[in-house]
Amino acid sequence: MAPNKDNLFGSKKEASLVKSNQLDSTVKEILASEQMNRERKTARLRELRLEKEALQPPPEPKAKAKRKTTKAQE
Repeated sequence: MAPNKDNLFGSKKEASLVKSNQLDSTVKEILASEQMNRERKTARLRELRLEKEALQPPPEPKAKAKRKTTKAQE
């Protein structure tokens, strides 16, 4: 093949595809790391909440409110 502009420098279509693929992979890596951090934080907070709830005494049952009866009007 004879050297030409596309052989030596690559086409603009290929360059844009390579760049978009790099961007896609970078974004996917960032999103995956954020998801992992979010799940780790959620698990840690869940454990702390469960520990806190286990240390608290069970709530006392609430007494039911007595209903007021009204006289029927005639």
